[in-house]
Amino acid sequence: MKKLLKENKKSTLVISVITLILFVIAGCSGTQDSLPKIYTFDGLHTSFVNQDSETIVFPTDYKGKVVMMSFIYTHCPDVCPMTINNLHELQDSLSLQGIKGVKFVSLTYDPNRDTPSVLKHYAEERGIKFDDWDFLTGAKADIDSVLGRVRIIYHMVDSSRTKTGQLVYFIKHADECVLVDGQGRVRGVYVGSRMDFAGIISDIKELRRE
Repeated sequence: MKKLLKENKKSTLVISVITLILFVIAGCSGTQDSLPKIYTFDGLHTSFVNQDSETIVFPTDYKGKVVMMSFIYTHCPDVCPMTINNLHELQDSLSLQGIKGVKFVSLTYDPNRDTPSVLKHYAEERGIKFDDWDFLTGAKADIDSVLGRVRIIYHMVDSSRTKTGQLVYFIKHADECVLVDGQGRVRGVYVGSRMDFAGIISDIKELRRE
C-alpha cells in the first residue's frame, strides 16, 4: 500500500512538472510575434506621389501603421480590377467591424501611363475614398526597389503601336498583396484576386495586438 502511494505521489509530481513546463512554454511563445516576418522594407527610402500629387516617402510616412499594400496598373484587364474590388470590400468590412488605423496603398507597375490624375480617376470610378488609401506612382527605379524587396518580377508583353505611334502594351505581373506592420516588415502575403477576408482580418487584428 505504501509503495502504491509512493508511486502515485511520484506520478503526480511528474504530471505537475510537465504541466508547469508546458505553461511556461505557452507563456513564452505568447510574447513572440505570431505572424512570420517574410520581407522587410527596412533601410528603404523612396519618394512617390499619390493621387493628389502629394509626396509620399516610403516606407517612412507609414511608420507605426498597419498597411495593406497592393501592386496594380490601371490598364490591367483582369486581376488588377479584381484585386482593387476585393480590397475595397476588405476596407468596408474593417469599417463595419470598427477596425481603424489600417492604411491601404496601391503602387503602380506602370508609371509612364499611371499619372496621379489617372490613378485618381481610376479609384473614383470604383467609389474608393482616399481617407485611408493612397495610389502611388513615381520613378521606375523607385518602384523597382520596392518590388525587389517583396520578390515581385514584372515585364511588358504584347506591345504594339497605334497608327498615331502611341505605344500600347500590357504588363505581366504577380497577383499579390502584402500586409506590412508598423516597422516596415511584411507579415502576410495574399492573392489579390482571391482574398480570404476572414483570414486577412484575423492577421490584421493580430498585428494590432502586438
